[in-house]
Amino acid sequence: MAPGSDTYWEQIPTRTQDRLIWGIWFVIWLGLLAGLVDRVYYEYVVAISAAHALLFLVLFKFRALAYPAQLRIAYFLWVAVGTFVPYMVILMYITTLGLAANLFFGYCPLSRMMYLLPWNRDEPFTGDLIMRAFLSPPVKGQFKPAPRRAAVR
Repeated sequence: MAPGSDTYWEQIPTRTQDRLIWGIWFVIWLGLLAGLVDRVYYEYVVAISAAHALLFLVLFKFRALAYPAQLRIAYFLWVAVGTFVPYMVILMYITTLGLAANLFFGYCPLSRMMYLLPWNRDEPFTGDLIMRAFLSPPVKGQFKPAPRRAAVR
């Protein structure tokens, strides 16, 4: 590993990281679209999502609390439940829309939900935090909500 880099991910050029991330998510989204026609394709989405999560666990040296790894593990669990638990296919419809928002507008609903978990945030869980998490504009990279506004007196 290069000096100063803590993970394999940090050794990959940023442009390559961006292309890799977008490409994998796009392939998954195509599987989700195919699943709208025939649900058997959702099983492929689960398999690709599992490989995606495993890849990021390797790239982050099996640190499951690394935010990019957490996000992919959560996504894998989401699509696995949506695919294999009866009557939970609604999760697949939700993720089809959410992934499209991420790919084409940079707005990742799952990343915003993940930020609200206690180990990912550095401020108290409040209604204001929830509002800022979901109403903040899209960001590149790991999600952080817009800062709190100063109270007007």
